[in-house]
Amino acid sequence: MSSQEEHRHFPRSRAPRNVSLTLQRETPEADTAPLHLLCRDVSRAGLGVIMPYSITPDTDVELWIRLPEEAGDLHLYGTVAWCAAPDGEWQAGIALNLERSDGAAWAARFDHRGRLHA
Repeated sequence: MSSQEEHRHFPRSRAPRNVSLTLQRETPEADTAPLHLLCRDVSRAGLGVIMPYSITPDTDVELWIRLPEEAGDLHLYGTVAWCAAPDGEWQAGIALNLERSDGAAWAARFDHRGRLHA
């Protein structure tokens, strides 16, 4: 087991198809627009995303995520935990703050083992 897996609080699942994810810095810089990202995986406490460029770890971000079959977006907050380009493609892990905004609604979509409800 890798050390990254040892530090996870909940298991990761492949992101459902057609997840819509928009990210922006919590305090956006004047010249930055929100990013529409591909979500790789999800867990109760975090998201794995593909980024167009590097983002500094410990950056606070604001997210809007729409799951398939859902009527509206969930508004979430999180912090970039890591960012790397292991295969030439920037990827980042975002630790969610479940105590803010729609964090409780996000967490409710997972079962007692931490798996996303189908």
